Amino acid sequence: MRHLGVCFALLFVLSGTASANGEAVNGFPNWRERVMHAWTNRARADPQVEMATCGAACSEAACYTPKPPLPWSEALNRAARFHSDEMAAQGYFAHDSRCTIVSNINALYPATCMGAASCACNGGTTTAWSARVGLFGANPSGEIIASGQDPNGAFYQWLYESFNQTTCAYVQGPPTNGHRWNILMAGPAIGYGVGSGAAVGDFGNGGVPLAKIPSGSHYPRMGTAIEAWANWYDTSGPKQALVNVDGTCSPMMLTRGSVTNGAYRAQLTGLGSACHRYYFVFKDSSDAVVTFPTTGSLGIGPAGTCADWDTTRPALGAGCSCTPSCTNKQCGDDGCGGSC
Repeated sequence: MRHLGVCFALLFVLSGTASANGEAVNGFPNWRERVMHAWTNRARADPQVEMATCGAACSEAACYTPKPPLPWSEALNRAARFHSDEMAAQGYFAHDSRCTIVSNINALYPATCMGAASCACNGGTTTAWSARVGLFGANPSGEIIASGQDPNGAFYQWLYESFNQTTCAYVQGPPTNGHRWNILMAGPAIGYGVGSGAAVGDFGNGGVPLAKIPSGSHYPRMGTAIEAWANWYDTSGPKQALVNVDGTCSPMMLTRGSVTNGAYRAQLTGLGSACHRYYFVFKDSSDAVVTFPTTGSLGIGPAGTCADWDTTRPALGAGCSCTPSCTNKQCGDDGCGGSC
């Protein structure tokens, strides 16, 4: 199938290792994968915003209602990125692997095997996609792939696929609504993978416990204008929603969804060069500080020289001691990213 000039495909069936929330483990996840995770939870919090933009291509738009965010799974992340790398190394685009994958691939990848047939394969003709994901310790429920590597572009190839039926169910097709259905309805966890090949999303079990800030990232990687997004999920809205970039905090505004299941955004400027460290700083209804990532910081800057995540964290500086103000307001923003 082709969509916007780029191949993409999906599978769905009935059907790891955890780190502190948002922290990287040996380079997993990377920036592209974080963006797709944040975009997924943003869309799940307020699917009708996305459906309005999709328009006539999303004929079953009325089927989608807000759903809880998906937690991240390191096992699914590793499985997905391996498939991205093996497709590039072996020159194909499909769900099933083109050989019998060695049973210890989880131990080999990526340190000593990046998906080449010489180290990843043990003869044979195919390994089913679900069996491959299982080799990484996950119980899969679905997979989506797209040939593009830009996280925003790949995500919207999936979400805005053309479907001319109003059926409120997963439809294998063609035509199919399966990519969109997986993103907005599947789970219970997600791991995206973007290595040297196509973008891959694997759904299934094995995610970290669902945190109050389950995901967050920025887009584009660097530039004069950046959007930082963080998802919030709790029984009450946050009293504070900030992003700390290089020690200066900017308020984040609820832009999608509700205060209990929503996506908060900050528009950032002046970050077109060098490496800038940032993290999200929220306060819950009891004034407890909630950060994403739990420790360390994310990076805005050039790939290769600005780490997607590292252990350093900028100090709390200008704007980080925000005092909410709801004087003469019955509703709306309180100046700190919370709501009156």
